[in-house]
Amino acid sequence: MSYNIKHGVGNDAVLDLSRAASVINDQKPDICGLQEIDYLCTRSDSVDQSRYLAERTNMKSTFGKFMDYQGGAYGMATLTTNSVVKSTVLSLPDGLYEPRSAIVQELELAKGGQIVFVNVHFDWIGGDEGSASRLRQAKALVDHLNSLTNPIVITGDFNCTPDSPTMRYFYDHGFQFADKGEDNLSFQGEKKSEIDHVIYRGTSEQKIGLKSIRLLNEPIVSDHRPLVAELQITY
Repeated sequence: MSYNIKHGVGNDAVLDLSRAASVINDQKPDICGLQEIDYLCTRSDSVDQSRYLAERTNMKSTFGKFMDYQGGAYGMATLTTNSVVKSTVLSLPDGLYEPRSAIVQELELAKGGQIVFVNVHFDWIGGDEGSASRLRQAKALVDHLNSLTNPIVITGDFNCTPDSPTMRYFYDHGFQFADKGEDNLSFQGEKKSEIDHVIYRGTSEQKIGLKSIRLLNEPIVSDHRPLVAELQITY
């Protein structure tokens, strides 16, 4: 699952993190990448949002900091029910106005079966400058991932469409795109667009296949729709 929850502020301008927790609980994902997460920020009532969501979904959480913000920190988080072998908060090239990181986790799905799960939130700036910034972040991420040997799943808010230079870079480096079909507009703000994705890359001995993917119809909790995919990994 991937979900940009806008630090718990819904499209009704109400701060209520419990609504995001309910959406996650309804889906019961094994792994959930969350974007726009606050840690003790005054704008979100000084709550450790990663810990709050982990407690209410009975999952393990990892927070990835982008920057200090409002007495705390702003970033992203990954929740999982799987055993965490290793977690890395990987610094990426800074965005034009904000730093960026990716959470890279090696997870054990079954005995002897591991994957690399990556949660991303690339630069949000538009135009050529934003496109170049996102591409730099993607290149830094792929350079790191190429040193790992397990199958890789990347999800999150890429802030770019499937035909963008950033996504083409991933395709050129062996990643497959999980096609959402006609109902593909994940950002439901003023300018609706398809910017939340799931991509994956297997190995010569470990294959990944897409069984299903869908965007949930959840118009209030966030300006992004929850993205849920089911993948099959063969070892």
